[in-house]
Amino acid sequence: KMEAKREEMSMALKQVIIELYSNGEKVSVIARTINRSLASVYRVVRRFESSGSVENLSRPGRPRSIDNREYRRLQRIVNRDRRAPLKEVTELFNENRTSSVSQKTIKRRLKENGYFRGVYKKKVVIKNANRKKRMSWCREKRWWNVQNQWSKVIFSDESQICVGENNRVYVWKKAGEGWRPDLVARQNGRKFSIMVWGCLCFHGVGTLCRVEGNINSDKYIDILDTNLWPVIARHFPDGAYLFQDDNAPVHRSRITQEYIARNRIKNMSWPAQSPDINIIENIWLYIKRKLQSRIHNINSADELFQHTLQIWQDINLNYVRNLYNSIPRRIQQVIRLKGHLTKY
Repeated sequence: KMEAKREEMSMALKQVIIELYSNGEKVSVIARTINRSLASVYRVVRRFESSGSVENLSRPGRPRSIDNREYRRLQRIVNRDRRAPLKEVTELFNENRTSSVSQKTIKRRLKENGYFRGVYKKKVVIKNANRKKRMSWCREKRWWNVQNQWSKVIFSDESQICVGENNRVYVWKKAGEGWRPDLVARQNGRKFSIMVWGCLCFHGVGTLCRVEGNINSDKYIDILDTNLWPVIARHFPDGAYLFQDDNAPVHRSRITQEYIARNRIKNMSWPAQSPDINIIENIWLYIKRKLQSRIHNINSADELFQHTLQIWQDINLNYVRNLYNSIPRRIQQVIRLKGHLTKY
């Protein structure tokens, strides 16, 4: 009678097989002698010849609670509603299962496949025409390096600085998914608000000024006249610089362009809807995060500006250099995502 299927062979029997095999017995004869299948005896002999031992190889742990087929069902649940909390995802997954899995197991399995729980991003939708322009611009700049080109660029921008309530909405997302419409939303609520203009170069942060009221062309020209030239004189006395600003109407107005041409400011082209390439956006985010820890000490817009200015002046040069070093990666990421906004 042959052995039961998957029956474990004892170590003593394995040693008998090896002893008979070493004495010249054929495998088929050994199988009949010990009343075991030919395949079982072959496995023991092959293991002995390959490793010199008949010990079983170490085995993996218990079977996974969520196999590949079940994971695909879990993925469909998450993709149907990216805002679903972990508890709800777990309950939906456990429906019609003979054995339930914990929230911790669900979270771990999703994390293994790149999903994480993150906050909604601010809503930004790029027009198709602007996506093409971003792609074209990035392809032109893809061979620029930091030392020879990007280190000569002065980045600039305006930003509204707000402190107050921050209503966070969490969603399931994966790295590299960009700014999909179902993963972005607007943030509401604020306590105090100011508008500032600042510029940044490879040698550190430049000047930061407060903008009162709405900005127009005349006000923008006055900002450049007062705040840009000191940075150029200090860090680029040889005139080897490029000035970057985005495509806001006041930046591209006839009056502003005449001022730039008249003063021979070396202005670089810039693709529309490209905050992820402009590294000064990271500076604004850095400042806003720092301000959150000071919110209880801010009781007016004037105090908000003073705290903002202090954080701006304390920004480390290494942080600025790291931002410049990230620009080539940003360019490649835009190309890879075919013009969509990137994680930056």
